[in-house]
Order: sequence, then C-alpha cells, then structure tokens
Amino acid sequence: MKDVVEKRSEWDDKSKYNSFNSYKGLAWYQSHYVPIAKWFKGEDGAKLPPPIELSLDPGHLCNFDCGHCNAQRYLVINPEEVPEDKKLMTREHLRNIMDFMAEWGVKGVCLGGGGEPLMNKAVWDLPSYIKSKGMDCSFATNGSLINEEVAREMMNCRWVGVSLDAATRETFEKIHGVDLFDRVVENLKRLVRIKEETGSKVDISYKFLITPQNYHEVYEACKLAKQIGVRDFHARPVDLERKDFDQAIDLNYNMEEIQKLFQKCHELNDGENFRVFTIMHKYDPQFRVMHTFKNCSSSTLMFQCCSDGNVYVCADHRIEPRFKLCSHSPDIQEIAKFWGSNEHRELLKSICVDKECGRCTYGEYARQIEELAMGSNEDDPMCLGFP
Repeated sequence: MKDVVEKRSEWDDKSKYNSFNSYKGLAWYQSHYVPIAKWFKGEDGAKLPPPIELSLDPGHLCNFDCGHCNAQRYLVINPEEVPEDKKLMTREHLRNIMDFMAEWGVKGVCLGGGGEPLMNKAVWDLPSYIKSKGMDCSFATNGSLINEEVAREMMNCRWVGVSLDAATRETFEKIHGVDLFDRVVENLKRLVRIKEETGSKVDISYKFLITPQNYHEVYEACKLAKQIGVRDFHARPVDLERKDFDQAIDLNYNMEEIQKLFQKCHELNDGENFRVFTIMHKYDPQFRVMHTFKNCSSSTLMFQCCSDGNVYVCADHRIEPRFKLCSHSPDIQEIAKFWGSNEHRELLKSICVDKECGRCTYGEYARQIEELAMGSNEDDPMCLGFP
C-alpha cells in the first residue's frame, strides 16, 4: 500500500507545464511573491499588488442538489444567508466589475462558484466582453445549461471545466441529485464540435470530483472523456473535511484501488490531444486535508467577489462573515480603499489556518511565499541573477 501511494503521478511528463501544476506560482516570484511578503510583514513603503485572478460568483442559485458542494451551506442549509435580491448580479454591475478589474491589472476572470453561474443569464455573453478588456476568461459549470449561444460564447474562454463526477446516469444522479447526465454529455459534445468549427484554443475539461460514492467510476469517466473529444480529464478529491460542515465525514476510500484506476487513466493520456490530471498534491496520501504553510498570504493572489455584494478572503471562505474583506456593491471603489490596507493585513494575519481552514486552493502558493520570500536569512534564495 505504501509503495502504491509513493509512486503516484499527477500528470504525464509531456504535460508537466500545465495549469494544475502549482509550481507555476514561481513565475509570479518577482511580480507578486516578494511584494506580498514585504506587505504581509508590514515593511515600510510596501504595497500589495493587484490580484492575478478574479473569482466571480455571478449568482447564488443552482439547478443541482450536490451534497458535497462547497456552497451547500448557503444554498440549501441556510439559504437566508443570501437575501433574495442578492442572489443574482445585474448585467450592468457585472460589466462595471470587469471595467474595474481590467483597469486595476487583473489578468483572468473565473466565472463559477456559489452555485451554477449560467443560472444568471447576464453572464451568457460576458466572456467576449472580458476578452475585449484584455483579460482571460474561464467557466466552471455543471454543464446542464450550455445551449448553442452559450457554447459559442465559451469559445472566447481560456478554459471551460464541466463537472460530471460520474460515468453513468445512476451515479450522476446519486452525486448531483438530478437526472441530467445525458444532457451534460451532449453539451460537452456541443462544445467540442463548436471548438473544431471555430478553431478556438479553449481547453475543455471533463471534471471529476472524487467521493467515496463515485471513485469506482473514475477510469470509465476518463474513457468517456476521451471518446467525447475533450482535451483534459481532471480528477481530484472533493473536500469533505471543510470547516463549515456540521457533521464529520467518514472518508471511506480504497486508496490502493484508486491509485490503480488513476494509473489506467494515465495510460489513456497522449500528452497533446488528450491529457489526464489526477491532482493530489494538495492532500495527504489518504486524501485528507494537508497544510504545509502557516500564513494566509497567498489569498492575495486572487479576489473572491460574490453576488451578495461582498468580497471575501478566498474561494474557500465565501459567504462567511468572519472572512469578509469589503463590499463591491453598490460602490466598487470600496475595493480600492480596502485592498492592501492595514485592516486587510491584520485580518489575514489573524487567520489560524489549522483551526479555521479546510483544503486550501492556494496552499502550495502560500508555502512558496513563506519559503522563498519570507525567509529572514536570504533575500534571493534562488539566485535569480544566474540562469
């Protein structure tokens, strides 16, 4: 068992320069890591650079009922946490946000989270607007609402991730609470067809969140993804140890079987037309939460904007009052006033990662910042002046 775990591989060697490889954070060393570290430590004159990515929740509604969803707490369990008039952003406000982000220097916008983004029709033509502002765009979606109009707009995206989390109708319904597997598969085929027609460079991904209920289908799902013609198959564990879960979750995984299935998935990888990613470096070998850092510094690489009108520390702490940074509605300029302020820094420094955080989406970046930019003994540990 130990040998199986230690030999795990997350991607093919031909695909090592990929978006899931957290070592891409090293590309931000001079532009972000060093300034973030200086600002976090409170050095005189240090300024916090603008975030790289805007993570945008354009709505807090969903047509699925997934028990593992990281928005379950405020979509289903406590829906009153988001008032009715705050569940969808307006078209005007969405574009005002994009204008602000482009001027600020944000590089990319991810439309997703907080439910299903396509429930808000105001985002159906947003990718082309984002692209016109010089930013990259992406969609994280359940795929059920992708019609011809939406699919063609998605050709303006850098990537589109569609969460199926299954290989059969039965498991799909068990995981998502709806019988829409066939529709989502057809919508994925639609995306692939339109990509071929238009020559778009968008990366289309079949996403598979691994749970104790579906892991046995991961290889069959990978085969289906290749058959459909998507470029990427992305599998990772779902976070069932989130701090906002009231009940303890028994992670009943057969790790040896999962590793064997992962290996079979990687045998389908050709490195160009079809790539397989089994992301595990944010967890320990048993798929449990693992923290390799102490400070909430890497949250400054992104900007979590929610439909309730507020901005939060990160995507993992949306709609949690404790982690609210500021408001973006009705006055977007509140963002500029708060970002990089003493109040901002003190909030981040007050966060106890081990007690308050589950899986950290940006944990590897936090470790890199701490080890490379916050060290007291060396100002340039990688000797960047020498190739």
